Formats: sequence, C-alpha cells, structure tokens
Amino acid sequence: MLTTTMEKIAAEARLSRYTVSKILNGDMTVKKRNRDLVLSLCDKYGYVPNHYAVSLVRGQSNIIAILVPYITDGFYSEIIESAEKYASAKGFRTIYQSSYNNAKIEAKILRGFLALKVSAVIMVPVVKNPDIRLHRLIASNIPMIYLDRTVDPEASSVLNNNESSASVMTEHLLEKTRNVAFFDSFYGDLNQTALARRSGYIKAMEQHGCETSFIPTDNSAEQQDNERYGYENMKAYLKNNPAPKALFCITDSVALGAMRAAVEMGLAPGKDILVGGHDNLHFAPFISPSLTTMEQPKRELAEASVDMAMQMMQGAKNNAQKQVYQSRLIIRESSGGIAENAG
Repeated sequence: MLTTTMEKIAAEARLSRYTVSKILNGDMTVKKRNRDLVLSLCDKYGYVPNHYAVSLVRGQSNIIAILVPYITDGFYSEIIESAEKYASAKGFRTIYQSSYNNAKIEAKILRGFLALKVSAVIMVPVVKNPDIRLHRLIASNIPMIYLDRTVDPEASSVLNNNESSASVMTEHLLEKTRNVAFFDSFYGDLNQTALARRSGYIKAMEQHGCETSFIPTDNSAEQQDNERYGYENMKAYLKNNPAPKALFCITDSVALGAMRAAVEMGLAPGKDILVGGHDNLHFAPFISPSLTTMEQPKRELAEASVDMAMQMMQGAKNNAQKQVYQSRLIIRESSGGIAENAG
C-alpha cells in the first residue's frame, strides 16, 4: 500500500470511514477491538491523519483550546491537566497557551485559535482591558466559556463562589482572633475574583463587628499574585508595623511568600500569626507549617467547562449558561490546626 488513506484503512478493517475517523480522533466510545485494529493498521502502513487538513474541510476540528494567564501558575496547570484528561476521554484534543495577562497577547492567541478552527475556547480572561468585542465575535461562531472569572455577564461561565469561600475562611480565622488582616491581589479592583474574595472578607468582619485591615500591596515589583509578591509586600509591612494575629491571603502562592517573610522577621506562622490561603495548591500540605486553605474544586471546574463546551457544540448555544461551585475549608497547621498526613 504505497499511499494509504483513511478509506483504505477502513476497507481493510471492514469498518465505515466514519468509525475510523472517530477512532483517529480519540473517541473512546468505539469498541476497543475496533480501536486496536485501526491503530495497528495505521502503525503497519505508517498512516498519520492530517488533522489540520480535516479541520479545513469540515470547518471545525476536534480541538478544544484553553487560554490561561500563566500555564506555570499552580492553579491553572491543575485545571489544564484535568481538562486535558477529561476532553481526551471524550474524543477531543486540547491545546493551551498563556496570555501573560496581556490583552494584546490574548487577542492574538484568540485569532490564532479561530484560524485553527478549534471546536471551542475555554478561557480565563485577562484582568486589564480585555477585548470584549473579540470575545463576543468568537462566541458568535464557536462555544466560548469563561473559567475562573468572567468579564461579560452575557457569556457562558464556570466559576467558583469566591465571596462565599472568602467568608468561610474569614469566619474560621475569627474563631481564633478578632484581628484578621486581608492580603489582596496585585490587580486590585480590576480582578473580579479578588473583588469577590475581598467582599467576602469584609462582610464576615462586619458581621462580627470587627475592624477590617489590609496589607499594602505597593512594595513589590511583581505584577502577578505569586510568592515573591506575597513575600516582598509582607516583609515591607512587618518592618514598620506589628503583625496581625491572623492573615487571609488572596491565594496560596501569596500566603507562601507571606509566611516566608514572617519567619524571616522572627514570627512563627501558625502560632504568632495565623495564615489562611485560597485554592489548595499542590504544595499546601507539604510546607511547614502546612497551609490552611479553601480548596477550589479544580477537577470539577475543568470538567464542567469541557461538558459545557460539548453541549454548546451539539446545539445548546445559550450564551448565558452558568455554573457556580463551592470551595471547601481545609484546616491545617498554619491556622493552629493539627498536622495531617501529606500523602
């Protein structure tokens, strides 16, 4: 067989071209013996399908595109991993890129996704100056789902209830002390996720008649909510101010940096200063003291985004689909809890 085509593979396998196409697109609903047969024939004849050519003919691919601010961010990397595995089991491939929270880069990537004729886009939008018109243009052509935060109330989204989770964490810390400070996001009012968490903190403090307190966030050159941002701002604050009895950080990464700063200033996190984070990133159980945090249901968020995309592909193109999930409080040593087995 000098020139192998999908038709020839189908003929030798005694299967329809449609079934062979489903197998080559990763559809796991096809019987295993048929999948094994087709894949063995492809190996035998060195046949590799041209997915890009197929997408040009069909006007659509089996690719779900994922766009996040930073692939290296622990939260987003876990989201991508879960979405990739889940989409693969459903017969879809994934591609993913980072916008670096830059609106121009985001717009360039989104236009590239359209050129690739992806089946759907799942995206965490940039915080500053997102191109809403471009977002709506994409949503008018293919399913587009906002994940983690939304910048368009008319668009489909899969979100965490950030106000509720922040309230739960604040309530937990208030059980130990009335002096609870909040460590906000670098992006301030521009970040809808951070706004919701700040609102949850403020409401909980007001309900208990406690005074709110905020760590200044202008003492770091970092332009994202990472460990260094947490470390530099907390270190600067502690040099000139007494430490709060408890600290609620916008993310686990910020909490990790803040805890390092506290240690360098002679404070013992979990004793001299109680610390709570948000997200339950992979390192949270392994640092010392282990980090109390709000666990976002990352796998559920990722799978719900893929499911929503597939439903919209099948005709449910209601651009107002919304799903909101609740986070779970995990109490560890940093807020005075008992050490747990990290494994």
